[in-house]
Amino acid sequence: MSTNRRKEVNQIQLGPLFKWLTLAVMIGGCGLLFVYVKNQQHTLGQETRKVELQMREVRAYNEVLLAKISQLSSRPALQRKLEQTMVALVPIQDNSIARLVPPVTVGSDGLLRTAANERFRP
Repeated sequence: MSTNRRKEVNQIQLGPLFKWLTLAVMIGGCGLLFVYVKNQQHTLGQETRKVELQMREVRAYNEVLLAKISQLSSRPALQRKLEQTMVALVPIQDNSIARLVPPVTVGSDGLLRTAANERFRP
């Protein structure tokens, strides 16, 4: 027996081993990615429900405020405030009124002037 016994021992085939190991790692990675995405979807769904609940609460509160505004600005409420002297009515002063006058026609050229510079008037 002069042949080397090492050659007759069953050797591990590295090619198929790496192929199956790589396949197992890829399947495991895909599984972990799937679980991660599902957890993200669940978390985002919960956050969406919370935001929708807040939106409903804010809309309801806005409706309450609109009802209160319409109640406080109604004629009887304003009359009551006026009688209790909470609101003082003052006449409008003359300098607070803006009066609009129609544009004036200039005599020589016949153009309508809506604005004029005071310094350069003839």
